Amino acid sequence: MKKIIRTLISSFGNNDSTNFEKTFTYLEEVGKILPQSKICFDLLKKLNFQTTDSESDSLITALHKTQYPSNPTDHFYFFFPIVSHILYYKPLYEKEILKYLIGPNFANGTSEVEEMIDVINGAMKYKLNENQNYLSKESQDWITNELPKLKNEVQREIDICWKELED
Repeated sequence: MKKIIRTLISSFGNNDSTNFEKTFTYLEEVGKILPQSKICFDLLKKLNFQTTDSESDSLITALHKTQYPSNPTDHFYFFFPIVSHILYYKPLYEKEILKYLIGPNFANGTSEVEEMIDVINGAMKYKLNENQNYLSKESQDWITNELPKLKNEVQREIDICWKELED
């Protein structure tokens, strides 16, 4: 199953639809195997600044239910486009979903705030160099302009990771 999902993810961005479609087509494809991914895709497609709290809550619930069995790096790269896109439109959800970006990088040895932000920024550049459609324009804007302002929030997530490691 992991091999099928990796194949689907590696193919995203290879169609001629909108930037959103090119970025998130993998979610729709993975949804054939993991139904929550399709639900997440459908809700993400409707996301904008006017999305209601109820609709946003449904998206976050679907995101939490999307189980992507993998190593920390692949887990990060699966959720990176989704989480950054959501946080562009709905920054108030950072407390609930920033962990999808911080946790996997912490597991890979990143435990300082500035380093974490640099790793995420570097991941953006690396993946966009591979595939210009890896992240939506909104995701790129959030990573470049908003993530650096979230030092306290990143530290909170790192602290949670340390606490979980100690337990």
